[in-house]
Amino acid sequence: MFVASADLLEARTLFPGCQVYPLPATQGAALSNLRGFGRLMGCFRQVASSRYTGIDLVHSLEAYPTGLIGHWLARRCRCPHVITAHGTYGVIWKDYWPDRLVYSRVLRGSSLVCPVSHGTAALMQGAFGAALAGVQVRPILNGNDYHRKVRRDVALRREKSDVPTLLTVGEVKPRKGQHVSLAAFSQVKARLPRARYWIVGRIQPGEYLSRLQDLIAKQRIEDVQFLGVVPDNLLDMYYRRASVFALTPQPSQEGARLQFEGFGLVYLEAGAYGLPVIGTATGGVPDAVKNGETGFLLGPDDVKGIADAMLALLDDADLARRMGAANRRWAETLTWERTAAEQHQAYLDVLGHKRA
Repeated sequence: MFVASADLLEARTLFPGCQVYPLPATQGAALSNLRGFGRLMGCFRQVASSRYTGIDLVHSLEAYPTGLIGHWLARRCRCPHVITAHGTYGVIWKDYWPDRLVYSRVLRGSSLVCPVSHGTAALMQGAFGAALAGVQVRPILNGNDYHRKVRRDVALRREKSDVPTLLTVGEVKPRKGQHVSLAAFSQVKARLPRARYWIVGRIQPGEYLSRLQDLIAKQRIEDVQFLGVVPDNLLDMYYRRASVFALTPQPSQEGARLQFEGFGLVYLEAGAYGLPVIGTATGGVPDAVKNGETGFLLGPDDVKGIADAMLALLDDADLARRMGAANRRWAETLTWERTAAEQHQAYLDVLGHKRA
């Protein structure tokens, strides 16, 4: 196991039977900035000057720049390289030179790329199709263990909330689409005046927050609360008291960086509590939300459709209970054990069963 130097002691504690090697941190590093370039070169020197034995396969748990370190390790050990790609961070490098060129080489030299969703895989193919032309791409969905925090009977026997309550959990930023869910909630309030909307997640003062506040003021939307980051016990309470979970991610361009939802674990967290969900058919969200079964998927800019889905679930307790139960079962299916089993099979396929 190769970890950032700061994580060495924790890694050795968590994985006592594993040989752990420290490397300079690569989070946020890039060839396109001087400081990041220095950190990557520090990793390269350490990999190039060290001797590693017993390594048959290298798995980079992030596409880039972690994948660049894995690429060097795999070449040094003369073994296959497998890459996991997480949403935005598997695609954004197309707009950064020279990282685009180096990342393309990393992808081209890999044996297998495992995006965390089919949506991420499609966007990677669109951005780096030439580099992936001879590489096997096999999406392996994220797992979760949220359902272990909430008893099944509690999730499946939810009582209808006294106040129709919409809940969003996610950092307040354009990619999470709170401007769309707020616009939809405005239409909900016109037909369901008692409804309220809780928004949980990190809030940073700035242009986007001002945009949301202007929207609330201009449309005179009442009963909206920005709750910020909350401790686990309060988050548990909000999930238990909510009626419907909604998160409406948007593909957005922030500067040179394409932003999109790579999967959407939070929909499974809502499922652990037996909540039906509303999402948008963008990025990897369709892998996390089963449209018409665990909730509804709408177009990213379909405000009316999102509002209608909110009203349908807030008005129809049987529909909400049925979809919430299906979402609980889905959360119980998409476990980390399932992810690990699929990843293990991928290792065997790359190495060949006989050698493995």
